[in-house]
Amino acid sequence: MGQADYYKHGSHNVQCDRCGFKYKAHQTKMEWNGLRTCSGSGTNQCWEPRHPQDLIKGKADKQSVPNPRPESEDDFLATNEVSEGDL
Repeated sequence: MGQADYYKHGSHNVQCDRCGFKYKAHQTKMEWNGLRTCSGSGTNQCWEPRHPQDLIKGKADKQSVPNPRPESEDDFLATNEVSEGDL
């Protein structure tokens, strides 16, 4: 005889999906992922609430440059050539 092998009006035997022990239905809760787990006094208390970070959605950020301009062409000097600004 196990701990849940007794009569309780309106409650049936349920096996916890996490620990595998047998409990009455009123001692279990349904988790957000569909598992029926034990909760309350006299149980292993396997029930866990959903983590709050699971419900946060990402926010798109603007990664483009606000005022883009094309890059200017390079102006190379020949060997021993001095620009007019250096005179």
